[in-house]
Amino acid sequence: MKIKKLISLMLSSIIVLSSVCMAASADETDRTGFVHADGRDVIGTDGEKLLIKGMALGNSVWSNPSVPNYQHHTEATYKELSEMGFNSVRFYINYGLFENDRNPYSYNEKGFKWIDKNIKWAKKYGMGIILNMHYPQGGFQSQGNGMELWTKKSNQKRLIKLWSAIADRYSDEPTVWGYGLINEPYVPLKSNMEETAQQYFDFTEELVSAIRKVSPEQAIFVECLCNARDIEGNNKSPDWSWFVPENKFPEIDDDNIIYEFHCYDPFYFTHQNADWASTGGITSSYPSDMIASADYIESWSGCIRGKRKITDKDWAYFETDMAALSVKQNTAIAALHAPSTGRGSVYFDDVSVIEISPDGKRNIKYSYDFDSGISDFSAWSYDGTGEMRYSNEGRNNSGCIEITGSQSDYVASAQRFEMKKGYKYMVSGYIRTENSESEPSVRLDFALAKNIKYFDRDYLEGIISSYADFSEKRNVPLYMGEFGVIAAGFDKGRNGEEWVADMIELCMEYDIGFNYHAYHEESFGFYQNRSDRPVSKKNTALEKVFYDKLSDKKTTDE
Repeated sequence: MKIKKLISLMLSSIIVLSSVCMAASADETDRTGFVHADGRDVIGTDGEKLLIKGMALGNSVWSNPSVPNYQHHTEATYKELSEMGFNSVRFYINYGLFENDRNPYSYNEKGFKWIDKNIKWAKKYGMGIILNMHYPQGGFQSQGNGMELWTKKSNQKRLIKLWSAIADRYSDEPTVWGYGLINEPYVPLKSNMEETAQQYFDFTEELVSAIRKVSPEQAIFVECLCNARDIEGNNKSPDWSWFVPENKFPEIDDDNIIYEFHCYDPFYFTHQNADWASTGGITSSYPSDMIASADYIESWSGCIRGKRKITDKDWAYFETDMAALSVKQNTAIAALHAPSTGRGSVYFDDVSVIEISPDGKRNIKYSYDFDSGISDFSAWSYDGTGEMRYSNEGRNNSGCIEITGSQSDYVASAQRFEMKKGYKYMVSGYIRTENSESEPSVRLDFALAKNIKYFDRDYLEGIISSYADFSEKRNVPLYMGEFGVIAAGFDKGRNGEEWVADMIELCMEYDIGFNYHAYHEESFGFYQNRSDRPVSKKNTALEKVFYDKLSDKKTTDE
């Protein structure tokens, strides 16, 4: 009897121990075979460290499609991207592909089948897919027009349910590397930035919690807060000093989050000459000695005005005195001043910024003949009246700037630059008036600044390294989910391709995954034609960068 009791007791202990072990293993998520976070690293489906190298597939989300745009990309897209060295795509989603506002919570199978087809293509070429909610219920976020996601709880509930349905469908699919919850969240401005950000942080927690109920293994991509705006008419603006990495990322109680940021710095370069981005008429090149950022102690600390020197037919030549670096001024900018033109016009042509070395040698630092356009200048007036436009009535029948219709001081200005010790600076140019009583002039305007950074690789590295510091402090992985240059940035030697190459190199140096925006789009596309038509107009400068930086292969024309 004693032996039987002993055997019975041993069996009972084994059963209890086995039950405890099974319960423990059930509580521990097995992420083997899935892309996931591990401290600062991202681990691939093969269990090895992974650097995400992605391309965005926009899927025409801005046109609010209710059915997939099958012309946007095909299986050949995945083959092409794989050959260039990309290992993933960031797959943009508009909620309308799945759900109609008139019939919420009833999901369209066409949306899922489009993802299914892309998964099949991605698998064939050894790539992953990151599903990104680019256009959620309530509206597109990036430009601040999607406030109803935040002001109407019904939209948040719908987004939670849709993400749950998507994650449930693909929870066993390792080709889906993860879920990007909300693209570039843009929330209503509250009384302070902490309260403002908490709207986004709290909702992010809800989204993560809902996805984890159906998909415990897959990574979730969480972006930093993008922006905020006043929707109550109080003319308040965000505190831009608050938008640093340690503030704008939510802290999620989940160890499988990949934290995402976007980089289009500086905006006036990456989005140059785009009216919809408020950069119409502004162009620039990379790299340059142009000031990319600075902390201004005094944004305007005076100016010197040009004096009329000679008159050449209808054109008067103006020239300022020379000015030097001082304790009150260390940056300068060429400005064209046309006060109160009324119904008349003032024309400016052949403007130059001249740098005089300590030994008296003159060098033209910047020269503007306006023959190819006026986009190097931006303009403003005190009362909002007036217009700056291109005219072909310049000197010698060439191009020039025309300023007309202003009822107050109107100023057009070019590139701001740093003044060097021992050097002097002046501005010259030609002016003609027509039916205007204005007394125009060329000027050299000054400002006092600190922490001056030029638009070069060091400037870009400063941005990337600030996020890398955040990654190290928080012990989380980072992903630059968007970066890119508008088509105009590749024109006329503006060198957008070098900006892209430097960004890729910096991400690799700092071990940050990245994703280029975008594959097929008129403005930013690798293929720069309408996305509702088959791909055709390829950016060959970009193609060379991608092959050189990401692939062992060469471009087809080499």
